[in-house]
Amino acid sequence: MKKGMTIFGALLIASTFLTSCGGGSFESDAKKVAKLQCDAQKLMKEATSGDMSIIEKSTKLASEAAALSKEMEAKYTSDSDKQKFAQALIKEMGKCN
Repeated sequence: MKKGMTIFGALLIASTFLTSCGGGSFESDAKKVAKLQCDAQKLMKEATSGDMSIIEKSTKLASEAAALSKEMEAKYTSDSDKQKFAQALIKEMGKCN
C-alpha cells in the first residue's frame, strides 16, 4: 500500500507538472494527460481494495507519464500555449469517471 501511495504521489506531481506545460494540439494532448490522471485515480481506488497487481500497473503508468511529460515540455513553451493547454486539461478532467 505504501509503495502504491508513493507511485501515486509521483504521478500526481508529474500531472501537476504537465498541467503547467501548455499545449499546441491542446485538446488532443489534454486528452492524453487527462487519461493518465484518470487512470491514476482508478489505480488509487484499486490500491485501497488490496489489489496487489496495482504495483505493475502503477509502474507502467508512471513510465507513460514520464514520457508524456518530456514530450509536452519540449512541445509547448509559450505562456499562452500553457494557458490554453491548462484550460483544455480542466475540461477533459471534468469527463473523468
